[in-house]
Amino acid sequence: MELDIFNPSRQLRRAVLFWLSILLAFLALIVAALNTFYGGYYLLAAVEVLCSLFSLYVAYTCYKQEDISLFCSNSFVYVLVGVVFLATYVHPIEHGSFLWSLLFPVLFYLILGKRYGIIATGVGFVSQVVLVMHKTYHEGTLNFFELSINFMLAYLVAWLAAHILEVKRRTSETSLGLLASRDALTGVYNRHALVHNFERYRCESSKTPLSLLILDLDFFKNVNDQHGHDIGDKVLVQTAALIDSHCDEHLVYRIGGEEFCIALHNTQVTQAAHKAEQIRIAIEHYTFNDRHNPIHLTASIGIYQCDQYKSLEDVLKEADKELYRAKTNGRNQVMVCGQQKCLN
Repeated sequence: MELDIFNPSRQLRRAVLFWLSILLAFLALIVAALNTFYGGYYLLAAVEVLCSLFSLYVAYTCYKQEDISLFCSNSFVYVLVGVVFLATYVHPIEHGSFLWSLLFPVLFYLILGKRYGIIATGVGFVSQVVLVMHKTYHEGTLNFFELSINFMLAYLVAWLAAHILEVKRRTSETSLGLLASRDALTGVYNRHALVHNFERYRCESSKTPLSLLILDLDFFKNVNDQHGHDIGDKVLVQTAALIDSHCDEHLVYRIGGEEFCIALHNTQVTQAAHKAEQIRIAIEHYTFNDRHNPIHLTASIGIYQCDQYKSLEDVLKEADKELYRAKTNGRNQVMVCGQQKCLN
């Protein structure tokens, strides 16, 4: 499971939808006035007024809500398709109302992303091409073949460009998200990821228990002093992999040099203590480095069960207290908040 740390997509789509809906609201009113007083297109004007009101509603929703529903975004997009389709149908082809549809690919990919953007752009393409071909053929005022081909090619080029840009943007965003959330050495999550996730953890802890483990390798400084930092780094990588292999769906974070944090979802403190003991025993019996130059280590672990009222700093302090108790009590043991004795 990858985290959503570096992901400006929601903010980008929300901003695009907000400003586009405001712009469309005013443009729709202006065009509705022109269609009413100068063109006599009363049905189209009425639809444009309704579109303006709907656009203002979408803008208000974007302003009030942090996360915009997919239904709201899709509704706005297909209303826009419908209005441009109706304007193209009502006006003579020489008015060029169909040219607005050339903006569809870029706007739809920005608002909906790749998956739903493809669908909406395809709907806009088919509806507009069929309508433009129909009107140019029956009105006969413009060259049917040349106009239809040029319009289709222009739309397809815009579609291809929007698709490529969205794919590349999403790939870059994913890569930056990995860099922002993963520890460069061990590959597990980093402190920044823990800070990012903790607010969600805290909200969930009101419904399901959440236990936080802090693990520290005992006398790890001796490894660096005796074997060098390269071997020390190798041991840290092996430790992270070993911890991760015992944590199933739970997330592992490296929050210090040789200090790791494990967030155990839907886990009571007694279950967390059992999991911590499994990890402690696994580390104690594991041969680090390699067979030719084996290194044996132990770990001390502190456990604290979170509640929704404590900040991350408070929770880490409480877990650190238990870790300190495990260290001062002889190391290679698990200490649980509220319990006087170690588990082993």
